[in-house]
Amino acid sequence: MNEELRDFGLSENEILLYLALLKTGKETANRIAQITGMKRSTTYDNFKLLINKGIVSRFTKNNVQHFEAADPKKLVHLIEDKKKKIQKIIPDLIKIQKTSTEKTGVTFYEGKRGVLTVLNDIIDQKEELWFYGSRKMALIAFKHYPDNFVQKRSEAKIKLRAVLALEDKGDKIYKIDQISKLSKIKYSKEMNKISSNTFIYGDRVAFMTSEDDPTGIIIKNSKIVQQQKKIFEILWKTAKK
Repeated sequence: MNEELRDFGLSENEILLYLALLKTGKETANRIAQITGMKRSTTYDNFKLLINKGIVSRFTKNNVQHFEAADPKKLVHLIEDKKKKIQKIIPDLIKIQKTSTEKTGVTFYEGKRGVLTVLNDIIDQKEELWFYGSRKMALIAFKHYPDNFVQKRSEAKIKLRAVLALEDKGDKIYKIDQISKLSKIKYSKEMNKISSNTFIYGDRVAFMTSEDDPTGIIIKNSKIVQQQKKIFEILWKTAKK
């Protein structure tokens, strides 16, 4: 739960205060500071941040300020509002990107959020995906994220050719009819326990490590794409269904 609230954009102190308010209901900052062990000044500062985010409200009772946590369902509405605001400025951001003079063709991403950017780029391109690596290792590192990616790929009608680890054989997600129709899968023992996955799509190649502090790299280069496709074909010939 804390991890999801961090992904939502809350700091550790904000999470602590929000959860405390959910448990106590309407309460004063002094009382919440006592419950959480947080300094009174820190409590007030973080309440201000939560109020600005629309997650906590403030009111006065008997000349004393009280605070109340917003209904948890409101978090979904806040995410939707943020999404709408970002969607409005996407065209302007794209214009800025196009005017950039620095075009290295290589982009690095760090951490789980960064790696999610890599996966989202694959969905956004809507090109056939070639993949080799270990889903099992990715699931250990990212929990539910790989499954979410497979579902999104299926919804976007993106076809897949993949050489998975032999230990991935029997994975239930590829038995789902909607997903299996779009997927051609082979398995290789050589992919077992591999800690780096390779994605080839459109004019790009992406590499993603499966570890606690993952790294993602997107390379936009036609020669590297051709090279990786040749490597994939070699793996495909030796892999088994």
